[in-house]
Amino acid sequence: MNAKLLKKRIERGFTMIEMMVVMTIFIVIAGLAIPKYISLRNSIRIGGDNRGLAGLTAQAKLRAASDFSHARVYADLNGGAFQMQVWNKTGACWVADTDFSNTCLTYTSGTPSGEVTNLTQGDTFGFGSLTAGPTVGQTTIAQAAQCLDNSGTAISNTACIVFNSRGIPINATTLAPIATGAFYITNGTVVDGVTVSATGSLQTWSASADASQTSWYAQ
Repeated sequence: MNAKLLKKRIERGFTMIEMMVVMTIFIVIAGLAIPKYISLRNSIRIGGDNRGLAGLTAQAKLRAASDFSHARVYADLNGGAFQMQVWNKTGACWVADTDFSNTCLTYTSGTPSGEVTNLTQGDTFGFGSLTAGPTVGQTTIAQAAQCLDNSGTAISNTACIVFNSRGIPINATTLAPIATGAFYITNGTVVDGVTVSATGSLQTWSASADASQTSWYAQ
C-alpha cells in the first residue's frame, strides 16, 4: 500500500484529548438535564395520581345519587391504593363499583378485596411537614375519616370520603354533612390533595412538602 495513503488513513479520527472534551460536555449536559427530567417525571406522576383520586371521588358522588344509596372512595393509606365502593342495600355491605356480581367486600390489613388503583411508584398517602390544610374544613390537616367495614367497625390505616344519595359528603356514623373529606398524597417534594366541601364541591390543591411554601395553590 502506498505509504502516503497509509499515513492519511492513520491521521483520520479523533485524538484522545478531543474524545475527553466531548465526553466532558456530555457529562455536563447530562448532569443538568437528568435532575430536571426526574423532577418533571415526579411532577407528572403525582399530578396523575391526584387527578385519579379527584376523578374517582367525583364518580362516587354521582354514583351515590344515581343508585339512591351511599358511595365512597376507600383509601388504603399504607398500601397506597384506592377504590370506589357502593353500599349494597340488599346485602347490607359495601361492594366494589367494578364488581357487577355485587359481592360483599372483605378487608385484610386495610386492603379491600377486588380491583384497586395503586399510586404510582414514589407516591404515598401523606402530607409531609404540613400542619394546615387548604380549606376551612381542613384547618388542621388530616386525611378523611377512617373507613368502616360492613359491621360499622373502623378500619385502621384507611381513609374514606362517603357521599349520601344527594351527593353530600357525610360522617359515616352520624350521617351528618361534613367538610373534612380529603385525601393527601406526596412524593417527598410536593403534596397534592383533593378536598370536598360540606356542599359536595371538589377541589384539587398543591403545596410544598417541606412547608417552605405557606400557601396552597388550587389546581
